[in-house]
Amino acid sequence: MIDPRGLNRMLTILCRDAKVRRVRVHDLRHTCASLLLAQGVDARTIMETLGHSTITMTLDTYAHVMGTTLRAAADRMDDASGPETDEDTA
Repeated sequence: MIDPRGLNRMLTILCRDAKVRRVRVHDLRHTCASLLLAQGVDARTIMETLGHSTITMTLDTYAHVMGTTLRAAADRMDDASGPETDEDTA
């Protein structure tokens, strides 16, 4: 097991040496969850990956990313329903 303070110190040093903005372990977890949601990974898998106790915690924390995935899901449903015809628009 790694001491979180030591890991944060190591990340601070790595960021300084790389001349990038400092990040914390928490920032990396947040980025991981946001990227997974944006890629369409289901919330339960993300919950288990992050070790959240409930799916509600995951969904409440990352709700801001859900809008993007909801739009993508709607687009997929639209694609699955087939091409639009002239009769559909009449």
